[in-house]
This record gives sequence, structure tokens and C-alpha cells, in this order.
Amino acid sequence: MKSMSQISNFKIIPYVILFISILFSISGQLLMKHTMSHTNEGLFTWEFIQQLILAVGVYCLGVANWILALRSVKLSIAYPLTSLNYVGILFGSYYFFNEEITLTRIAGVMTIFLGVLLVVIPLKKSI
Repeated sequence: MKSMSQISNFKIIPYVILFISILFSISGQLLMKHTMSHTNEGLFTWEFIQQLILAVGVYCLGVANWILALRSVKLSIAYPLTSLNYVGILFGSYYFFNEEITLTRIAGVMTIFLGVLLVVIPLKKSI
């Protein structure tokens, strides 16, 4: 069982910021795909430019949150957690763009997710 001092040393806010970064990154990527999938009238129409600015702006919010999270979260933990982008993109692509989710893709994403768990979950130090 963890003592109160160990729990108080673990700060949840930087990890919330990190997960917000991941959500903005996923959203920005999906918005970029949506923007590029609907370019029937041309690349440099006013509507296209507005959608692209929105997509890049959302993605940039992810970068800003990433920078804030790195103030407190170890890079060796934060960077593997960004692999959760794969999960979000897989399901977002299925939901918004009707892309197929195959067993191979599920196995790949599960492998990545298990790898992230191995990196993030702390091991007890032997004395």
C-alpha cells in the first residue's frame, strides 16, 4: 500500500494534460483527413482553407499541451503514451471514414497498447 507522501508526490494534472494532448492530436489528424477527403471544388477555396486552418489549429493545441505535459512527465513515459494515438485513429477512421478494422490491425494496436503498459507501469525495485 502506498503512503500518503507517495500519493501526494504523484501529480495527476500533467497526465491529464498529456491525455488532452493525445485527444487533440487524434482530432487534428481526423480533421485533416476529413478536409483532404472533401476537396472536390479545389484545394484553395475559402471553405478548404477554413477547414484546414481548423484542423491544423486543433493539432497545434495538441502540441501546446504536449509541451506543457513535458514540464512534469518523464519523456520516457510520455512518449510511449502517445502511441495511444494509434487506438484513437483506428476507431476514428472506422467511425468517420468507414475504414475497415481487420484482425491484423486489432492485433497490432493491442501489441502497441501492451507495450505501452509495460513501459508505463512501474516495477517494484528489489532491495
